[in-house]
Amino acid sequence: MQRIIVDTNVIVSSLIQRSYPNLIVFNIVVEGLARICLSDELMEEYLEVLNRPKFDKYPDFKNKAEFVLAQIESNAIFHPHRKN
Repeated sequence: MQRIIVDTNVIVSSLIQRSYPNLIVFNIVVEGLARICLSDELMEEYLEVLNRPKFDKYPDFKNKAEFVLAQIESNAIFHPHRKN
């Protein structure tokens, strides 16, 4: 199975519009066709960005974001952040 890192902007775009980012997140990640490599820092970034007030204007953004993050977290391969 392919391992990927999903940029925060791809997740945001997938929640706002039905375009290529939506295909990546919903058809590949949520259906389990790829494994996401994730660190605690990246998950914190996802949470911080997806909870910004500017996204409140999009219907169901928060609900969809919670669903996607739960899917990512439950299927992710966690990698600890290494400080040199």
